[in-house]
Amino acid sequence: MTTERDPGTRIVLSWLREETHENAERVLLRALDEVDTTPQRRSWWPAWRTNRMNTYAKLIAAAAAVLVVAAVGYQFLPRSGGIGGQPTIAPSPSPALLARGTFTAQVGDGYTVDLDATGAASSVTGSMVVSHASNGGFTVDLECTRTIDGLLWIGGDVTQSTYSETPAGTRAAIVFERGSPVKAIFVWQGSDPRSASCQAFFDDMIATGGAGDPRAGLKPIEGTLELGP
Repeated sequence: MTTERDPGTRIVLSWLREETHENAERVLLRALDEVDTTPQRRSWWPAWRTNRMNTYAKLIAAAAAVLVVAAVGYQFLPRSGGIGGQPTIAPSPSPALLARGTFTAQVGDGYTVDLDATGAASSVTGSMVVSHASNGGFTVDLECTRTIDGLLWIGGDVTQSTYSETPAGTRAAIVFERGSPVKAIFVWQGSDPRSASCQAFFDDMIATGGAGDPRAGLKPIEGTLELGP
């Protein structure tokens, strides 16, 4: 049989010679060489029909080779998050810093405070641990914050206490006045009825005068304190 490539084969090769199909071309040429070198039995069909069928056979072999290469190549394609891929989930933003530091509030003869609070409004998380050398101390699970008349209030539930004026189960807060130095004062309910919520605690302290005039009792702090915006 002749080794020349017929027009149909040249068309397939011209397409396979594109850069992205070079590997498939080698597979095709190998398949065609095997077809050309395989002995053919004589048939009683007319020669023109035999030649045409040989061309069809070559084209079918070429198409099969291309499909095999395409199927194998597809397995090595990089997977991405595009159409049909897995969606990319953006990380959730971290809560904003509210107040953080270790300092002494110069109330009475001084209370040491460890404060770590993040969030805003009624979505505050963190804690405030207040201790005194002889009067005991208390821990507040922080829940809310509000700026009232220029003062920053941060409060929550007292969860542990060895200080008689702030028993566990009541509410307490620390109030800051920004500046240099920063000033602070404590506010608590003590034996008063427990407010319905953390924000209601602020309102009740102001409405009943339980906090007195916070500005009058503000004292400079000593230590480190970082306040959010």
